[in-house]
Amino acid sequence: MEKKRYEELDALRGLAAILVVLFHFTMSRSEVANLGFKLGTTGVDLFFMISGFVILLSLENVKKSSHFIINRVSRLYPTYWACVTTTFAFIIVYGIYKMDFSAVSLVQYLGNMTMFQFYLDIPNLEGPYWTMIIEMLFYILMVVLFHFKLLNHLNKIGVVLTILVSLVANLFYEIPWVEELFNLIPLLQFWPLFFAGILFYKLITRDINQAKYYGMILLCIVSQVSLFEYAGRSNASINVGEYAIMLGLYFSLLTLFVNGKLKFIINKPSLFLGKISFALYLIHQKVSVDYIIPILVYKLNINLWIAFTVALICTIAIATAITYLIEVPYSRKMRNKLYSTFSKSD
Repeated sequence: MEKKRYEELDALRGLAAILVVLFHFTMSRSEVANLGFKLGTTGVDLFFMISGFVILLSLENVKKSSHFIINRVSRLYPTYWACVTTTFAFIIVYGIYKMDFSAVSLVQYLGNMTMFQFYLDIPNLEGPYWTMIIEMLFYILMVVLFHFKLLNHLNKIGVVLTILVSLVANLFYEIPWVEELFNLIPLLQFWPLFFAGILFYKLITRDINQAKYYGMILLCIVSQVSLFEYAGRSNASINVGEYAIMLGLYFSLLTLFVNGKLKFIINKPSLFLGKISFALYLIHQKVSVDYIIPILVYKLNINLWIAFTVALICTIAIATAITYLIEVPYSRKMRNKLYSTFSKSD
């Protein structure tokens, strides 16, 4: 079956990436962040919803779980490796300039290259990397359900898990093992968003009872808002009301999308940002917030807004180079190589 491309999702990825970038640019400057940029902390929530949609789309276009794993590995790792290496190189160069090499180690670099540094107890090189283990856990869960032919029961599993994580967090979080469980399996903190993405996918691809599915989607919104105090990092920057408003916006956008009413966001700039969104999300923080902006503002006395603009242009340029020089050619090469290798072993 040919995999359909939904350009609205590409545009939404670009929106999510820009929201996160602008949040990180301004998060240490409250006078700027309070202009609305702090709301960009929720961009990761939109990414998680899109992931839920896309992963079910991917699973329905493969015959074996190994094919799904190959597709995910080849899609993510070339770009991720390039971003980790680029950030590491910037840190080394800056260390040479400052004559201080304590900021990073080879072990940290190699640990980050696995994408599982969370479980290796190795610090992230870049702030946004904290979400990657959540994505990986979601992929692992989905491939297990696919392998054991449980996707037909995904609605029941999703609803039960959504209710459970909300109730357990709100009623028993003070019990030490409950907090440890949520920290050990961070996917639990955001499961309702991934499940919502799955439900939106079914709405657009199935002839189903829409009222039932919108009811489950409403459950996802309520559950995720109830997890606000226990999930992710948004609660450090915004309040629960602001979080609920942003989630409401994202759910509204996806509702418009599945009903064919979101075509207006499709244009060349939004599709371009969507194309480079993964690299932009991964590469922007350290380079801009730690190096470009401080140098421009404090060393060269350049206006803050001009510094933001220069940093944005620079990070978009780096992300574009990684996307077109690494992601586009090498993801395809890796996928073909892995398919060839595994087909020989079958």
